[in-house]
Amino acid sequence: MNEFSEQLSAYLDGELDEKAAEAVEARLADDPHAQAQLDALMQADAFAREEFSAQLDEPVPFALAQQIKTTQIQSQPPPRSRPVWGALAAGLVLVAIGGLGGYAYKGAVTPIQTAGWLADIADYHAVYASEVRHLVEVGADESDHIETWLGNTVGARFDIPDLTSFGLTFQGGRLLVANAKPVAQLMYLDADGAVVALCLQRSATSPQGAPEFKEQQINGFDFISWSANGADYVVIGPMDQENLNAVAEKAALEV
Repeated sequence: MNEFSEQLSAYLDGELDEKAAEAVEARLADDPHAQAQLDALMQADAFAREEFSAQLDEPVPFALAQQIKTTQIQSQPPPRSRPVWGALAAGLVLVAIGGLGGYAYKGAVTPIQTAGWLADIADYHAVYASEVRHLVEVGADESDHIETWLGNTVGARFDIPDLTSFGLTFQGGRLLVANAKPVAQLMYLDADGAVVALCLQRSATSPQGAPEFKEQQINGFDFISWSANGADYVVIGPMDQENLNAVAEKAALEV
């Protein structure tokens, strides 16, 4: 594993300080090969987690259980180490990068995901999108407060986009944390009760010119992401949500 691969692994584990993390994010934004390495690492990490979780579900052999029961507990705690799935993922990504050129997976249409913060957003959305009473922390009737509170916390000023032309009604906002950074999440509902969210966090880079929109599918959700004005943005909705690209384009104009 080269030095940058080790940095990526530490980046995903949240072990880098803010300056080092921003340097990694800047390189990811400009280097497709580096981004491909991150994609491979994240897929390997997800696979390792699934394997580890499956092992936890297996019954403990009787002999091993007896040994554990009779073994004296050490008074000194063991040295801190990285999670087992981190080590597994590091090994698996070497195979993925070395065997496949570090860029594409056989049979894959698009990479699983790019910036690590989007994976966190997908996890949050899977939880909060199923909420009704507790969908948001602060309701839409306090929109001015949401803009001030979340804007100051995230470090990126914004206006709440009006998306009613797409049948989306603003419900309110909440504060998330992704990649050890605060994230503002603005929640909308369509007429069928489907949740569409706009999330943003401060970015280490600020691309010039018109924003470039990137489409992805992560954990069963559609994502449209872009960067502008010193922040990273993403609109997330159910798979095949109607007009999600147009929603992102309008949000980019108004946010």
